Amino acid sequence: MEIIDGKVCISHAELTGRIITTANLNNLVHRGKVKQVRKGGNGRVALYEVDSFPMKWRTEIYQRNPDAKEQAESKEFLDTIQPDGAALNFFEGYTLADGRNLPADKVLEYSANAAIMNAFRACWDAHVSKRQRSGKKALAAKEFWARAAASLPRLADRWPHSLPGSARRLQMKMAEYVEQGYACFISGKFENVNAGKVIDEDREAVITALLAHHNNLPDTLIAKYYNNFAKAKEWRTISAGSVGVWRKKLAPVILAGRLGVSNFRNNVTMQVKRSRPSTPLLMWSLDGWTVELLYQATKQDKKGHNVTTYTNRLTLVVVLDVFNNYPIGYAIGTHESPALIKEALRNAAKHTAELTGQMLRANQIQSDRYAIKTMQDLYAVMGGKVTPAQAHNAKAKPVEPYFNYLNTNYCIRCNNWSGFGVTTNPKRQPNSDALNRIRHQFPDEAGLRAQIDEMMRLERMGKYEAFMAGLDMLKPEHRLPLSRESYLLNFGAETGFKNVLEGCGLRPTILGVKRDYDCFDLDFRDHATERWTVLYDPDDLHTVLAVNEAGTRRYMMEEKYVQPMALADRRPGDAEQLQRVRDFNKELEARTAERMGEAYRRTEQIIAGTPALRGSIEDRLLITDSRGQHKDRRSEKRLTAADIKELEVEAVEVPIAQPGDDYDFDYNNF
Repeated sequence: MEIIDGKVCISHAELTGRIITTANLNNLVHRGKVKQVRKGGNGRVALYEVDSFPMKWRTEIYQRNPDAKEQAESKEFLDTIQPDGAALNFFEGYTLADGRNLPADKVLEYSANAAIMNAFRACWDAHVSKRQRSGKKALAAKEFWARAAASLPRLADRWPHSLPGSARRLQMKMAEYVEQGYACFISGKFENVNAGKVIDEDREAVITALLAHHNNLPDTLIAKYYNNFAKAKEWRTISAGSVGVWRKKLAPVILAGRLGVSNFRNNVTMQVKRSRPSTPLLMWSLDGWTVELLYQATKQDKKGHNVTTYTNRLTLVVVLDVFNNYPIGYAIGTHESPALIKEALRNAAKHTAELTGQMLRANQIQSDRYAIKTMQDLYAVMGGKVTPAQAHNAKAKPVEPYFNYLNTNYCIRCNNWSGFGVTTNPKRQPNSDALNRIRHQFPDEAGLRAQIDEMMRLERMGKYEAFMAGLDMLKPEHRLPLSRESYLLNFGAETGFKNVLEGCGLRPTILGVKRDYDCFDLDFRDHATERWTVLYDPDDLHTVLAVNEAGTRRYMMEEKYVQPMALADRRPGDAEQLQRVRDFNKELEARTAERMGEAYRRTEQIIAGTPALRGSIEDRLLITDSRGQHKDRRSEKRLTAADIKELEVEAVEVPIAQPGDDYDFDYNNF
């Protein structure tokens, strides 16, 4: 059924077969008893006005279709409704005053509202246009909107909507739609600002400051403090429930004040996702960690009593190669300090030599900002680039989760494990009663150091093959050697004394033993009067580094090779070492003679060019020539002086200047 010109019409198919035969229907139409609204054919369906049937058949039609009129009216609009893509885009992209978007179900609901309203408007425009063309009186608007409102319940089955069921309200909604567009369908509840109590920037600022307080105030107390402001400013008061709403709404803003900057950066700020280095030695990350293993220590108190404590822990500084989290270096101490970090880097340098036969540096070193001013230079020695992590951002350092890995995979297996940390759920912590019963079994400090050493040994052993396989792919330009001189300068131990050059070289006392060292650098002998600090590696005493007091000169020193006195005691290599010393001495003597000869030549040139120095300098200074002669030079000087004397005597015969001449000649000054 459908509505044609405001009249309920039924199709030929709906009538025949159930209500009336085709012959009877045609007869009624022919006799004018039934009005045929539209003829069938060419794809059209024949329609007949229901109210034109005689009472007998009209009653049958309404009995079989009790809501025929409503169905016809809804079908009139249902066939006209088309999805509105523009409305869907509008509601999906709509942003509320507080920055939220509309829920998905509301987007569909409001889009259906727009589509139905478009259909109503199209039907009304079509009806008015048709009546204007035919000259007939148009259907009253009141009747039209009544039919439209009556059709809404049936339209909701296919187009879920929230349009008003009243004809008058529906007509008013259409007027709003024409004037305001799609926005008229958005419910006002989405624009409410917490029941109108915290409605401006000043009120929001007050509640934000209270919620962000570092004491983490409860909602009831915040409501009380806020209401004190409200009474003074004549604002509306709020309840603890309202504070809870604002606590959720302002969660990202107040997090830094409530839980700290680190928590804010870890949970709110955008995180950068990075990939691991492609090969070892490209990046090292280092940090210190208080190992979650307990040991017992006995000390005397002020009264001289021995007191044993069982809650002591050690600190582990790890230098982690981020390629596969290989602990390339580590050091154990009672607390984190620059000295402990230095020891861990020293261990890393020595371990690279154990792995590759040569001490190597990292291309990049990442650390936290602990003692950064003190450690900056040392980091620069061990890494091509130094990139300190951002302060208070644990996620920036790969070594941080590595400590949790050690705690979970190694420490948790030990009876002296202390747990995960004070902020961890107590249900995940070890039984404190059990720990108290077995506290006497805890190791001492040396035992705990052995535990940690074994843990790091197992770590290196398990990751060794993957590390070495990656090391084979290291590019030559990324292979940065660490020289022996640089290693000793930065990591070498001092003897505590100054040494001067002796005939046998330098003789420092190292580890309680006098040792002889010498240098094959010719320039070292030029600074025999300097006082030298000797830096050494306790694990390798074959070479040491000598540094002068000013720190401006450094020389690598080799341990003296001991030659046997008896020829019969000579071993392979003795002759080569002896020849090496002879060659050095020969070169030193030749250079010294060359420097002396150059000095003599320059001295003669100075004497020859300075008349005041002639005549007596050879008598006062026994300076030889380049062939070691002194008397010959003095004789030549004397003979030359005699020749000059004769010339002077002859020169006396010249006429003496007369008074009045432009110059006087003084024989005494000649």
